[in-house]
Amino acid sequence: MVICGQEFDFSLMNANDLDRFEDANERMQRRSAEESEQFRRGGVRLGDHARAQARIAMDCIDEILGAGSSARLGLDENNMAPIYDVIEELGNAFAAEKQRYTARAAQPMNREQRRAQAKKGKHNPPVSYPAPPASRMVERVDAQVSAKQKTERLIDARQAMNALRDDPDAMQQLAAYALQIAAERHV
Repeated sequence: MVICGQEFDFSLMNANDLDRFEDANERMQRRSAEESEQFRRGGVRLGDHARAQARIAMDCIDEILGAGSSARLGLDENNMAPIYDVIEELGNAFAAEKQRYTARAAQPMNREQRRAQAKKGKHNPPVSYPAPPASRMVERVDAQVSAKQKTERLIDARQAMNALRDDPDAMQQLAAYALQIAAERHV
């Protein structure tokens, strides 16, 4: 997977990588909640809280992409902007990999494949040419609903990314959304 122009050994298609991602996400959420609670109780300066949240995010990135990844990407605890950029790139890379493999599954069949399906009885040509069968109309409506849902999910993801810039706790929302995308891909 390419993140910020650098190749990392991580794939949504690898179950071990998904386990590592899930474990890292759970640890990040737990640590972030503990840090936020400590900040709310008082006694922690705002800068120290931001550094702690940055360290938590960097540790998560290191767990997901491999040890030393945050340093390789030039991240440090004093500047959250590059961390947000890496998290956004990670989300984009997840979406691109998901799209790459789902697009392969949706490719049209060639003549040989259609004939093989027809022999198996799986391909039913339309009964009347001008009016498609009701089953195909339902498939089109389902596809439109699915596309609409995908658009809404993309909007939600972008809103979560924008919220990250203002609220370190929103980082948890993005991680949860990335985990949801990964889970949907492997269902």
